[in-house]
Amino acid sequence: MLLKLAKADYHGCKMTVSKSKCPNYIGLTGIIIMETQNTFRVVTKENTIKVVPKSGSVFAFCIDAFLFHLHGSQLCYRAAERSARKFKFKPTKDNL
Repeated sequence: MLLKLAKADYHGCKMTVSKSKCPNYIGLTGIIIMETQNTFRVVTKENTIKVVPKSGSVFAFCIDAFLFHLHGSQLCYRAAERSARKFKFKPTKDNL
């Protein structure tokens, strides 16, 4: 399941920033409209577009009744590259 989440395309996903090095991003919730190698562009409830860096952030989202947390530093690839990539799981060293 975790390998599928690492390779998933997150366009249209409703995500929340649960942890971040920058305190302004914590609690930001919205729908991902664009994903680049290092950032997510998110539309919030107020119809504003926010650019959130992947590195140094932890993102949370729900599938059915399960809550998942993804470390952004492990997602620092474009969506097309990530889907074809073989992942080696390493411990995360994010000091948030």
